[in-house]
Amino acid sequence: MFDSLKPLLIQSIGRSGTTLLMQLVGTSPQILFDRVYPFEVRYLTYLLRWAQMLEQDWDQSSNWNPSANANLPPGQTLGPFPYKESQLWHGDELWPRCFRAAWREFSSIAIARGRANGGDEVLPLYYAEKTPRWVPTLLRRAIPYNSILLVRDPRDIFLSITEFDKKRGFPGFNRRANDDDWSFAERFVEGCRQSLKTIREEEAYPHSILVKYERLVLNLTNESQRLSERLGVRFDTDVVEKQTTEFIHHMTSNTARESVERWRRELPAELNEFFVTKFHEDLQHFGYET
Repeated sequence: MFDSLKPLLIQSIGRSGTTLLMQLVGTSPQILFDRVYPFEVRYLTYLLRWAQMLEQDWDQSSNWNPSANANLPPGQTLGPFPYKESQLWHGDELWPRCFRAAWREFSSIAIARGRANGGDEVLPLYYAEKTPRWVPTLLRRAIPYNSILLVRDPRDIFLSITEFDKKRGFPGFNRRANDDDWSFAERFVEGCRQSLKTIREEEAYPHSILVKYERLVLNLTNESQRLSERLGVRFDTDVVEKQTTEFIHHMTSNTARESVERWRRELPAELNEFFVTKFHEDLQHFGYET
């Protein structure tokens, strides 16, 4: 009997192959999400953030207060429950229940719309989303989920970000317009290590599947089969291969082979030494050369 879609969290770092992974996941009619590049419409993240507000403490110095709650029209502003002397309010108990209810209703609507768009052949089982690193810890308190943990050598991520920004003509991924490689490298390390910490924590749970970028791009068929067996759905790698030209703008290497271990050819020795020092434990943990 239908209850709700099971979230399939895509936990990774930008430029780690999430676009390719979402292309693959999108070939299964049993997995719902908006199949529009760059695959970042985040329904789950929004609803979880919305529900979490029920647990937050009210700041009495803010413009959100009992008067605003009573008098402002809906939709203008909203904040935590603004009454300090309440006796019936227990936000820590309420938010998981509200999230579960909202997720159940969202799932029902999403499935109905998916079927209206031509997906009548099978019942969807999952909803996939590229999620921020804070999501798993909170979601664990509310509903079951699965995770695909996508990792790539951080040195290659750094180079891919650099080339992608040059290709599109503006900075992103926390790189600033006035950054040189060294100033960006310092900030990149900080964020990347936090994301890898979350991935390593999630790796301990049986609902998580670790996928390495290098295996995904070099042997998509094998990785597709492995994911199919773990998730109980079928993927179609032929569809992904046919979409290659549609995503050429997203790529920064001429071939999949050239995107692997590009640090050997492109990364200055001083930066490589810096990254090896900063990421030494993570590189060893995930099987990358140090």
